[in-house]
Amino acid sequence: MANVDATKIHQGPGNLWLQCQVPATGSRLLIDTTGTPTQGSPVFAGATDGAITLAVGPKLDSVSADQVAAPVDVVMTGEAESIEVTMMQSDLANLKNFVMNGVFSSGTDSGLPAGAQNYEEISFGGVMPIPKTSVAVISPRRDQTGKFVVSQLYQAYQAQAVQLPFQRGKQTTYKVKFEGLADPTRVAGDQVGKIYRQT
Repeated sequence: MANVDATKIHQGPGNLWLQCQVPATGSRLLIDTTGTPTQGSPVFAGATDGAITLAVGPKLDSVSADQVAAPVDVVMTGEAESIEVTMMQSDLANLKNFVMNGVFSSGTDSGLPAGAQNYEEISFGGVMPIPKTSVAVISPRRDQTGKFVVSQLYQAYQAQAVQLPFQRGKQTTYKVKFEGLADPTRVAGDQVGKIYRQT
């Protein structure tokens, strides 16, 4: 008879954190009992819509031989790890985290109408280095208060163009996708990221 363990079925929202500290090999991103990272200068990315999806997997190519119809072997030729999410908060102080070719600033413009002269803005355009950050998704366990499932990409960049739909009948949301990069100074098997579950 099959033994189904409901405590191993995860269901819960994910919180996206940027600028997380990268743990030493053999260690994990440290969090407190609320799921907040405790080291470095982590930034909560804001409200999200729907699932935050972690994709982890090797790129595989089959090895074929003319003498047989099916592949005879398979080799790993690369890997792709990413975190995808639909963001809801579109204030520019938050949006600056996702516009990779932009520069954020704020100030006062006396040319704007009285009472509405303060502004925040993102200017964009031009060739510039792409910023990289460590990104984590922290999701509470439904069966154990104060315990979490933690997914982290050690070094990632926001790879998707930000599209801001403005309409009367629906909130402005936008998709972002962080692609993981390898850190070849780390040991093989721990160069891109980690997922762990507190038990």
